[in-house]
Amino acid sequence: MVAAAREDRFLDLLRTYPERPPSDTFRQVAQLIDEGPFAERDRAEYWIGSARLAAGDRAGARVWFGRLARDYPGSVWEERSWLGLGDAAAQERDYGGALSWYRKAGSAGDAAVRELARINTGQALLLRRRQRIAWAAGLFGLTIAVFFGWTGRRASLRPLPPETHIVLPVLAVLAVLSVKVDPAPRRAILELCAGGAVLSLLSGMRLSALKPRLPARAVHAALALAALACLAYVAVYRGDLIGMVQETFRTGPE
Repeated sequence: MVAAAREDRFLDLLRTYPERPPSDTFRQVAQLIDEGPFAERDRAEYWIGSARLAAGDRAGARVWFGRLARDYPGSVWEERSWLGLGDAAAQERDYGGALSWYRKAGSAGDAAVRELARINTGQALLLRRRQRIAWAAGLFGLTIAVFFGWTGRRASLRPLPPETHIVLPVLAVLAVLSVKVDPAPRRAILELCAGGAVLSLLSGMRLSALKPRLPARAVHAALALAALACLAYVAVYRGDLIGMVQETFRTGPE
Protein backbone atom coordinates (compact mmCIF):
# COMPACT_ATOMS: atom_id res chain seq x y z
CA MET A 1 0.00 0.00 0.00
CA VAL A 2 2.87 2.38 0.76
CA ALA A 3 4.38 1.79 -2.70
CA ALA A 4 0.97 2.35 -4.31
CA ALA A 5 0.59 5.61 -2.42
CA ARG A 6 3.98 6.78 -3.65
CA GLU A 7 2.99 5.87 -7.19
CA ASP A 8 -0.26 7.84 -6.91
CA ARG A 9 1.62 10.79 -5.44
CA PHE A 10 4.15 10.74 -8.28
CA LEU A 11 1.45 10.71 -10.95
CA ASP A 12 -0.37 13.53 -9.18
CA LEU A 13 2.83 15.60 -9.12
CA LEU A 14 3.18 15.09 -12.88
CA ARG A 15 -0.41 16.15 -13.53
CA THR A 16 -0.07 19.29 -11.42
CA TYR A 17 3.48 20.18 -12.48
CA PRO A 18 2.49 23.54 -14.05
CA GLU A 19 0.84 24.64 -10.81
CA ARG A 20 4.06 25.09 -8.82
CA PRO A 21 7.68 26.16 -9.34
CA PRO A 22 9.69 23.40 -11.07
CA SER A 23 12.18 23.25 -8.19
CA ASP A 24 9.35 22.39 -5.80
CA THR A 25 8.24 19.47 -7.98
CA PHE A 26 11.85 18.28 -8.34
CA ARG A 27 12.22 18.28 -4.57
CA GLN A 28 9.00 16.38 -3.95
CA VAL A 29 9.67 13.74 -6.61
CA ALA A 30 13.23 13.27 -5.32
CA GLN A 31 11.83 12.79 -1.83
CA LEU A 32 9.44 10.11 -3.10
CA ILE A 33 12.34 8.32 -4.81
CA ASP A 34 14.43 8.40 -1.64
CA GLU A 35 11.55 7.05 0.46
CA GLY A 36 11.55 3.70 -1.31
CA PRO A 37 10.45 1.71 -4.35
CA PHE A 38 7.24 2.09 -6.30
CA ALA A 39 6.02 0.91 -9.69
CA GLU A 40 7.39 3.76 -11.80
CA ARG A 41 10.37 4.76 -9.74
CA ASP A 42 12.67 4.42 -12.76
CA ARG A 43 10.38 6.70 -14.72
CA ALA A 44 10.49 9.21 -11.86
CA GLU A 45 14.30 9.29 -11.93
CA TYR A 46 14.22 9.75 -15.70
CA TRP A 47 11.57 12.46 -15.40
CA ILE A 48 13.66 14.56 -13.02
CA GLY A 49 16.67 14.29 -15.32
CA SER A 50 14.62 15.15 -18.40
CA ALA A 51 12.83 18.05 -16.70
CA ARG A 52 16.09 19.47 -15.39
CA LEU A 53 17.55 19.27 -18.89
CA ALA A 54 14.53 21.12 -20.28
CA ALA A 55 15.07 23.78 -17.59
CA GLY A 56 18.69 24.25 -18.70
CA ASP A 57 20.24 22.43 -15.72
CA ARG A 58 22.50 20.04 -17.64
CA ALA A 59 24.62 19.19 -14.59
CA GLY A 60 21.52 18.23 -12.59
CA ALA A 61 20.19 16.22 -15.52
CA ARG A 62 23.43 14.24 -15.78
CA VAL A 63 23.33 13.47 -12.05
CA TRP A 64 19.85 11.97 -12.31
CA PHE A 65 20.54 10.13 -15.55
CA GLY A 66 23.63 8.67 -13.89
CA ARG A 67 21.58 7.58 -10.88
CA LEU A 68 19.02 5.99 -13.20
CA ALA A 69 21.77 4.00 -14.92
CA ARG A 70 22.98 2.71 -11.56
CA ASP A 71 19.54 1.94 -10.13
CA TYR A 72 17.84 0.54 -13.24
CA PRO A 73 20.42 -0.58 -15.80
CA GLY A 74 18.83 -1.86 -19.00
CA SER A 75 15.43 -0.28 -18.38
CA VAL A 76 13.60 1.54 -21.15
CA TRP A 77 13.98 4.73 -19.16
CA GLU A 78 17.74 4.33 -19.05
CA GLU A 79 17.68 3.91 -22.83
CA ARG A 80 15.72 7.14 -23.14
CA SER A 81 18.21 8.88 -20.87
CA TRP A 82 20.88 8.24 -23.52
CA LEU A 83 18.97 10.62 -25.78
CA GLY A 84 18.91 13.19 -22.99
CA LEU A 85 22.65 12.85 -22.43
CA GLY A 86 23.19 13.30 -26.16
CA ASP A 87 21.00 16.40 -26.14
CA ALA A 88 22.96 17.83 -23.19
CA ALA A 89 26.23 17.37 -25.08
CA ALA A 90 24.74 18.91 -28.23
CA GLN A 91 23.59 21.96 -26.26
CA GLU A 92 27.21 22.43 -25.22
CA ARG A 93 28.28 22.04 -28.88
CA ASP A 94 30.14 18.84 -28.00
CA TYR A 95 28.85 17.07 -31.09
CA GLY A 96 31.33 14.23 -30.85
CA GLY A 97 29.99 13.40 -27.40
CA ALA A 98 26.41 13.81 -28.58
CA LEU A 99 26.95 11.42 -31.48
CA SER A 100 28.43 8.84 -29.10
CA TRP A 101 25.27 8.91 -26.97
CA TYR A 102 23.00 8.83 -30.03
CA ARG A 103 24.88 5.82 -31.39
CA LYS A 104 24.33 4.08 -28.08
CA ALA A 105 20.64 4.99 -28.20
CA GLY A 106 20.54 3.58 -31.74
CA SER A 107 21.15 0.14 -30.26
CA ALA A 108 18.30 0.44 -27.73
CA GLY A 109 15.60 -2.19 -27.49
CA ASP A 110 12.85 0.44 -27.74
CA ALA A 111 12.00 1.20 -31.38
CA ALA A 112 10.95 4.76 -30.51
CA VAL A 113 14.34 5.43 -28.91
CA ARG A 114 16.13 4.06 -31.98
CA GLU A 115 14.08 6.28 -34.31
CA LEU A 116 14.73 9.38 -32.21
CA ALA A 117 18.42 8.49 -32.13
CA ARG A 118 18.45 8.30 -35.94
CA ILE A 119 16.80 11.73 -36.23
CA ASN A 120 19.05 13.31 -33.61
CA THR A 121 22.15 11.82 -35.22
CA GLY A 122 21.34 13.54 -38.51
CA GLN A 123 20.83 16.85 -36.73
CA ALA A 124 24.06 16.49 -34.74
CA LEU A 125 26.01 15.72 -37.92
CA LEU A 126 24.60 18.87 -39.54
CA LEU A 127 25.49 20.98 -36.51
CA ARG A 128 28.99 19.51 -36.34
CA ARG A 129 29.50 20.35 -40.01
CA ARG A 130 28.43 23.94 -39.37
CA GLN A 131 30.77 24.09 -36.39
CA ARG A 132 33.72 22.92 -38.46
CA ILE A 133 32.91 25.44 -41.18
CA ALA A 134 32.78 28.16 -38.51
CA TRP A 135 36.20 27.08 -37.17
CA ALA A 136 37.67 27.09 -40.67
CA ALA A 137 36.06 30.45 -41.50
CA GLY A 138 37.31 31.97 -38.27
CA LEU A 139 40.85 30.73 -38.86
CA PHE A 140 40.86 31.93 -42.48
CA GLY A 141 39.46 35.34 -41.58
CA LEU A 142 41.94 35.72 -38.73
CA THR A 143 44.80 34.78 -41.04
CA ILE A 144 43.80 37.51 -43.50
CA ALA A 145 43.47 40.05 -40.68
CA VAL A 146 46.94 39.16 -39.35
CA PHE A 147 48.34 39.37 -42.87
CA PHE A 148 46.82 42.82 -43.35
CA GLY A 149 48.10 43.96 -39.98
CA TRP A 150 51.62 42.64 -40.52
CA THR A 151 52.07 44.02 -44.02
CA GLY A 152 50.55 47.37 -43.03
CA ARG A 153 52.27 47.71 -39.66
CA ARG A 154 54.36 50.69 -40.82
CA ALA A 155 51.33 52.78 -41.70
CA SER A 156 50.31 55.64 -39.41
CA LEU A 157 46.91 55.60 -37.71
CA ARG A 158 46.73 59.38 -37.83
CA PRO A 159 44.68 60.20 -39.72
CA LEU A 160 42.57 57.06 -39.90
CA PRO A 161 42.56 55.31 -43.30
CA PRO A 162 39.86 56.58 -45.70
CA GLU A 163 38.20 53.16 -45.72
CA THR A 164 37.71 53.35 -41.97
CA HIS A 165 36.32 56.90 -42.20
CA ILE A 166 33.70 55.66 -44.67
CA VAL A 167 32.81 52.41 -42.90
CA LEU A 168 32.72 53.51 -39.26
CA PRO A 169 29.59 55.73 -39.50
CA VAL A 170 27.69 52.98 -41.32
CA LEU A 171 28.70 50.38 -38.74
CA ALA A 172 27.81 52.76 -35.91
CA VAL A 173 24.30 53.23 -37.33
CA LEU A 174 23.86 49.46 -37.66
CA ALA A 175 25.02 48.96 -34.09
CA VAL A 176 22.55 51.54 -32.80
CA LEU A 177 19.67 50.07 -34.81
CA SER A 178 20.45 46.60 -33.45
CA VAL A 179 19.00 47.57 -30.06
CA LYS A 180 15.55 47.04 -31.60
CA VAL A 181 16.12 43.37 -32.46
CA ASP A 182 16.24 40.23 -30.35
CA PRO A 183 19.37 39.47 -28.24
CA ALA A 184 20.84 36.76 -30.50
CA PRO A 185 20.66 38.77 -33.76
CA ARG A 186 21.79 41.88 -31.87
CA ARG A 187 24.90 40.08 -30.63
CA ALA A 188 25.68 38.86 -34.16
CA ILE A 189 25.24 42.37 -35.57
CA LEU A 190 27.48 43.90 -32.90
CA GLU A 191 30.15 41.27 -33.48
CA LEU A 192 29.98 41.90 -37.23
CA CYS A 193 30.20 45.67 -36.70
CA ALA A 194 33.17 45.40 -34.35
CA GLY A 195 34.99 42.94 -36.58
CA GLY A 196 34.21 44.98 -39.68
CA ALA A 197 35.64 48.10 -38.07
CA VAL A 198 38.88 46.33 -37.18
CA LEU A 199 39.10 44.75 -40.63
CA SER A 200 38.59 48.12 -42.36
CA LEU A 201 41.34 49.62 -40.22
CA LEU A 202 43.80 46.82 -41.00
CA SER A 203 42.88 46.90 -44.68
CA GLY A 204 43.36 50.66 -44.87
CA MET A 205 46.69 50.45 -43.08
CA ARG A 206 47.95 47.91 -45.60
CA LEU A 207 46.83 50.01 -48.56
CA SER A 208 48.42 53.12 -47.06
CA ALA A 209 51.70 51.34 -46.37
CA LEU A 210 52.07 49.49 -49.70
CA LYS A 211 50.08 51.63 -52.13
CA PRO A 212 49.56 48.66 -54.46
CA ARG A 213 48.64 49.02 -58.11
CA LEU A 214 45.32 47.96 -59.63
CA PRO A 215 45.86 44.15 -59.92
CA ALA A 216 47.20 43.96 -56.36
CA ARG A 217 44.39 46.20 -55.12
CA ALA A 218 41.87 43.78 -56.66
CA VAL A 219 43.48 40.86 -54.83
CA HIS A 220 43.49 42.91 -51.64
CA ALA A 221 39.78 43.71 -52.04
CA ALA A 222 38.97 40.04 -52.67
CA LEU A 223 40.81 39.05 -49.49
CA ALA A 224 39.01 41.75 -47.50
CA LEU A 225 35.62 40.58 -48.77
CA ALA A 226 36.52 36.96 -48.00
CA ALA A 227 37.52 37.92 -44.45
CA LEU A 228 34.28 39.85 -44.02
CA ALA A 229 32.26 36.87 -45.26
CA CYS A 230 34.10 34.60 -42.79
CA LEU A 231 33.40 37.06 -39.99
CA ALA A 232 29.71 37.16 -40.91
CA TYR A 233 29.46 33.35 -40.88
CA VAL A 234 31.15 33.09 -37.49
CA ALA A 235 28.90 35.78 -36.01
CA VAL A 236 25.77 34.10 -37.35
CA TYR A 237 26.97 30.69 -36.15
CA ARG A 238 27.75 31.95 -32.66
CA GLY A 239 24.22 33.36 -32.46
CA ASP A 240 22.64 30.05 -33.57
CA LEU A 241 21.10 31.92 -36.49
CA ILE A 242 22.22 29.85 -39.47
CA GLY A 243 18.91 28.02 -39.78
CA MET A 244 16.99 31.28 -39.55
CA VAL A 245 19.19 32.93 -42.19
CA GLN A 246 18.79 29.96 -44.53
CA GLU A 247 15.03 30.04 -44.10
CA THR A 248 14.99 33.78 -44.80
CA PHE A 249 16.88 33.28 -48.05
CA ARG A 250 14.59 30.39 -48.98
CA THR A 251 11.23 32.02 -48.30
CA GLY A 252 12.12 35.70 -48.13
CA PRO A 253 11.65 38.09 -45.19
CA GLU A 254 8.23 38.19 -43.54
